[in-house]
Amino acid sequence: MLKEAIEKIVEMAQPNIVDVHGDSYTDKRLHYVPRERMAPVLATHTLSSIVDYIVNGTDDAVEDINNRYVIHIEDFDKVSLNHELNNDKDREVLIVAKNTMATFPFGRYMSVEGFIVAMQAYFLQDDTTSELVKLVSHVTDTNSVTQSDDGTTQTVVAKTGILTASQVAIPNPVQLAPLCTFSDAEQPMRRFVFRLKGGEDGVSAALFEADGNAWKNAAIRNIKAYFEREIPQELRDDVIILA
Repeated sequence: MLKEAIEKIVEMAQPNIVDVHGDSYTDKRLHYVPRERMAPVLATHTLSSIVDYIVNGTDDAVEDINNRYVIHIEDFDKVSLNHELNNDKDREVLIVAKNTMATFPFGRYMSVEGFIVAMQAYFLQDDTTSELVKLVSHVTDTNSVTQSDDGTTQTVVAKTGILTASQVAIPNPVQLAPLCTFSDAEQPMRRFVFRLKGGEDGVSAALFEADGNAWKNAAIRNIKAYFEREIPQELRDDVIILA
């Protein structure tokens, strides 16, 4: 009890500041008291929420706020809306939007049924996705799957009827647009290597990423294009977009 009382008294005492060779030292930990109050950060999941915040003049009622908005596209799945530096040389973060959309399990072999469902759920539908789904849905079982692979084109046996089979060429890489960034923005086209294999559990299929993550930069550019398109021209001078 006595020890705690002494520590409390020491804690409440004024700090001692000593100058040594022109440098100042103190015997207490000091915390800076900001001159400007910060608003709590809003958490959202869409880009449109950031546009709505700006367009609707959410901060107009606060007379002492005159800093411009800064939209910081931190990554393909995270965007923050800030104010410019204030008097404390700090940036107030107003909104942080994070994309929480589920994605296709790339690099993992899946059952035919699971692959078909995932192709239809996690990709923008076009002729390429349609052809892949059609091919996988007609592949024979493990014992009758054959393939040849020269690194560029993989050939597998797929059913064309109940009793017949034909050779189907699968060009690699394939160009697909998976749902990988904010739904507000355009989804970037990406390259994948498509593979089929047989095993004890039957035929399985997989997609392997083949663009060295270059799609992330494309997604960031698409997010920037979204803001440039959606923010009215009369407000553009008050908004800085960092990508």
